[in-house]
Amino acid sequence: MPRKVPISPPGDPFPAMDGHLERAILAINRQFGEGIGERVLPPDKTIVMNKISSLDAMYEVVVDGHILGRLRFDIPEHNYTFLLTLEGGRRIGALTREKWVSLHDGVLKFLKDGANLMVPGVAGCDSGIKENDEVMLMDSDGVVVGAGIARMSGADMAREEKGYAVKMRGVADASAPNINPKTSSWDDAVQANENDLILIEEEAINFITRTAQREDAPVVVGFSGGKDSLVVYLLVEKALGLSPPMFFVNTGLEFPETIRHIEEFAETHNVAIIGHDSGEQFWESVDVFGPPARDFRWCCKVLKLGPAAKSIAEKLGGHVLTFMGQRKLESFQRSQESRVSSNPWVPGQKSANPIQKWNALEVWLYIFREKAPFNPLYNRGYHRMGCYLCPSSPLAELDSIRETHPGLYERWTGKLRTWAKRYGFADGWAEHGFWRWKNLPQGQQNLAENLGLDIKSTREGPKDQLDLSIVKGVSPCKDSGFSLEGQFSAGVDLNRVSRVMPIFGSTKVSESLGALRTKSGENSITMFSSGSLVVRGNDEKSIERLAGQIGRAVQRAVFCQACGSCIPQCEHGALNLNEGKVSVDPEKCVNCLKCDNWPCPTYLG
Repeated sequence: MPRKVPISPPGDPFPAMDGHLERAILAINRQFGEGIGERVLPPDKTIVMNKISSLDAMYEVVVDGHILGRLRFDIPEHNYTFLLTLEGGRRIGALTREKWVSLHDGVLKFLKDGANLMVPGVAGCDSGIKENDEVMLMDSDGVVVGAGIARMSGADMAREEKGYAVKMRGVADASAPNINPKTSSWDDAVQANENDLILIEEEAINFITRTAQREDAPVVVGFSGGKDSLVVYLLVEKALGLSPPMFFVNTGLEFPETIRHIEEFAETHNVAIIGHDSGEQFWESVDVFGPPARDFRWCCKVLKLGPAAKSIAEKLGGHVLTFMGQRKLESFQRSQESRVSSNPWVPGQKSANPIQKWNALEVWLYIFREKAPFNPLYNRGYHRMGCYLCPSSPLAELDSIRETHPGLYERWTGKLRTWAKRYGFADGWAEHGFWRWKNLPQGQQNLAENLGLDIKSTREGPKDQLDLSIVKGVSPCKDSGFSLEGQFSAGVDLNRVSRVMPIFGSTKVSESLGALRTKSGENSITMFSSGSLVVRGNDEKSIERLAGQIGRAVQRAVFCQACGSCIPQCEHGALNLNEGKVSVDPEKCVNCLKCDNWPCPTYLG
């Protein structure tokens, strides 16, 4: 009977490629002795990894159906640590005499009841143990019975009479490692899972066929150069009996290997690549908006979604069905999306996701079965394809660029250093990846504190101005309207701004979401405390004009000096001074916006 492996949720395992194994082996060798990693993670085994939740990258490492440990990227050291499980400790303990702690007889019982190891229970230890090292606990016969993390050095364990020696992670009675003597290959894995692959392939093909018939639109496959879009393309070919065009928007931030892979795939399948090349647009825009952040993804709108909409309108007749490789297990956001959907940023495109419920291991087994060439960057240890400086990437992956693509790495880090110097950000802001947020989450704030870095929780712009820069995401389809996205050069006090925004219409503030929303006729305004702004409406010129008015209104709200020059000019008596700054009475305001033209020292001469 097959045995289930209790991997951590959400459970998106994948084959450990050469680059992944190299990192794990280096970490094991550094911690437990040269040559140990190669013996624990041998080349004649199918080794699986599973991404799990952590401050940065961390992966469970599965061999013979057992989790041997967790490979964790440690931000302060910019290096990996292999965290032992009991089974990992048993296997490594059989190969090395480093990082061991032996127990007095009778101590194991208390550890099994949930206690941590205290100094009186230590019979002996490796003198080379340092505080926070991964260690193996052995009984008097030298058999591993536990694994954990040292809370004091080996020298201190030998010298002290009391204290906290080891925080336990796993413990059990003495037992030999559960090593499967059989070797295995990924061809073996494909064969063993053939029936499952047939079932999920048939379901995906049926979905593609039904969706194409129902939508009755030109078909393309969104092709990013990654594993998921590769599988979707192969499935669409089988379902429709033809090779559709590839839809690819080159953001200007793709790895050269990705571009070559896409071009070679198109040549092999004799199909056209439809899309757009954003060229140097990112480098022109970053000086205006600042580094992209997980909570301000302006780059996607400028480099990908806007150009995609333009390409669909100009090259595909304004209406297209795009089969894409999005999967639920990739992120929380994608887990909530429907299988067929539309994106308001890309009018005219209907997106369908045939492999939405597949896990990464199923994707890879399908690629191996089809013997399809894939992006070589996977073999170098990259986990995802796309923009190489994406703020959603873990620092571990961004750090890899230093080794694999030093030129790309230096260009981006140079820009980050310039930005940090310009706005007085602390040393380490760029190096440790804090640039990936405009508003640092609590975990990152704690990390900065532990590193001794004085990094503010909010990325600030210039102190003496509050300029609004606009990204215009134009929808070429008339029915879909238009949208503008902007960014103020500093965060916005929404409670203060909400006192003025009623000049545009009904205004509400959600403190829990950090958002302000205003309905202005047929237009909608959404503003975030980070300074992000989105304006939507049916008329392009109208929302362009509205955006300018909003910029001035925010400046008036924030920088008002209570001169009072505007108060008597309102014929409806809707303006007043409240707590030393201008405010609007929403019961009296008729939204005429005449006040936008009145002289004000905050933004007019």
